[in-house]
Amino acid sequence: MLLLSLSTILGKLFERIGVTEIVGQIIAGMILSPAILGIVQPSSVLSGIAEVAIFFILLFIGLQITTEVLTNHLKSATSFTFSSFVIPVTIMALIAVFVFHLGVAAGVITAVAIGVPSISIISVLVYRYAMINLEDGKRILSGVIMTDILAFVVLAAALKASHLAGVIISIIVFIAALLYVDRTLRYHDAKVRGFFERMIKAKEEAVVFAIIIILSLIIAAILQLIGITYVLGALFAGMLVHKTTVGSKTTRILENTFRRLNDSFFIPVFFSIAGLDFAVPSLTYTEILVSMVVISAVVGGTLNYFVSKNRLSRISSKESIGILGSRGAVGIIIATLALQSGIISISLYTVVLVGTIILSLIMPLLLSKKARTPKKDAVVAM
Repeated sequence: MLLLSLSTILGKLFERIGVTEIVGQIIAGMILSPAILGIVQPSSVLSGIAEVAIFFILLFIGLQITTEVLTNHLKSATSFTFSSFVIPVTIMALIAVFVFHLGVAAGVITAVAIGVPSISIISVLVYRYAMINLEDGKRILSGVIMTDILAFVVLAAALKASHLAGVIISIIVFIAALLYVDRTLRYHDAKVRGFFERMIKAKEEAVVFAIIIILSLIIAAILQLIGITYVLGALFAGMLVHKTTVGSKTTRILENTFRRLNDSFFIPVFFSIAGLDFAVPSLTYTEILVSMVVISAVVGGTLNYFVSKNRLSRISSKESIGILGSRGAVGIIIATLALQSGIISISLYTVVLVGTIILSLIMPLLLSKKARTPKKDAVVAM
């Protein structure tokens, strides 16, 4: 009750000043955590709730992603992935390992968690710019889609570092299979769409939701069995559900319902639980935090500026930096899973939490007032 109440209140307060809600939600957990007020203690029960929340949050993120957007703008996606993620994260990881002497896995995952843009908040910004159906908007989204998938692939590799080659091969094979399934569904779209439309018409929405959740669990279980983190299953399953395969009405109902579930419970609870593991960082970890935030903002921002000048035509390079520099759900989820698996320590987890908060406060300052003003019908800003 305390977590949900305080995270909802602070989330809405931060949203009103143009900052992503998750900043307020994380701070709510930090305030109630043992490190500050000590009112709520981390527990196995809360960890279980967080696991369920991760599944539904990733499923909802997947619903906002289509393979079509990615494959149709592959060149732009690759450029933005390198400028906003690969290059700055590589520099951060090298500094973490060779300057601060962190382990390779810990340094890489910390860099990835701080440096990865979030599809959810960026999709909100693209929507607010009325660019969701324009080529510039699709180019930005395609880059973030590729980046987020790559970030989870890196996490999967870190979780199974001793079987790295096998994990990478498995992921490549699985993604190829996913694209094949998506293509098959599109080929038989009339039959698949007709089935879901008949279910909706017959008021069997509960069955439709059950089918989608079961599909997601099956894919998650397959990934878990072959040694890849289960969260990718929810993400990939969501990618198979779009208006071409299940119909516009079904997609709209699914998105609206999952959005309400996530907005009202899973998102505020998950990020407030994430804040409970906050610990006051030592001087060394403060130096790591500052260096990673500066690299992410300055190096990533500079590269995004030049790439945007060549790839975008409808928005300024300055505002593109604010959009592509946005941080949110993906990085925190990666850090949470890494903490649970023992890849990173509480101190490094705190670096990710605080780094996300700082970047989420800085980057919106580059955006116009229009982009920072919340819309009631916008998708959730994670």
